[in-house]
Amino acid sequence: MKTHPHCTDEELKKILDSQTNPRAHQDWLIIYSVQKNPGREADEFAAFLCVNKYKVLRVIQSYNKLGVEWRSGAQWGGRREAVCVLTLEDEAQVLKGFEGKAAKGGVLIYKEVKEAVEQKVGREVSDDYVWDMFSRHGWTKKVPRQSHPKGSEQEREDFKKNSRRNWNPSR
Repeated sequence: MKTHPHCTDEELKKILDSQTNPRAHQDWLIIYSVQKNPGREADEFAAFLCVNKYKVLRVIQSYNKLGVEWRSGAQWGGRREAVCVLTLEDEAQVLKGFEGKAAKGGVLIYKEVKEAVEQKVGREVSDDYVWDMFSRHGWTKKVPRQSHPKGSEQEREDFKKNSRRNWNPSR
């Protein structure tokens, strides 16, 4: 295992010493160790530096491919693009088309809203995006009532007392 000569040992040592982030320091230490000791296996470096063998391989591969600037775009996991599908104003405009129906007491169907968003964007969006959009604009999920508003609590209790406990279907 060896590194491409993107910089000298002294330059690499300066970069290593200037690191304040512990993970960046560890990555540059891996590169420095490999450059100073060419020909050894990744397992040896991993054991000596207390890291995983695959981390050694990944760091060296990135350094060999991109050079000294290899760590400037290094992000592992998470959202790599902070791109929104629609702006807040565009989302509000889409939801405004459904406010009238919701205000009249109509049932707002999630799929219709999703289709409207997809039509505006021009591509498919995830289910989570639509629910997050509802949350961003203060829309909440309303559920049906447990009982009818004109129903009598006394009649319900009487029904429960007088009904059979088990239902056996006729054969």
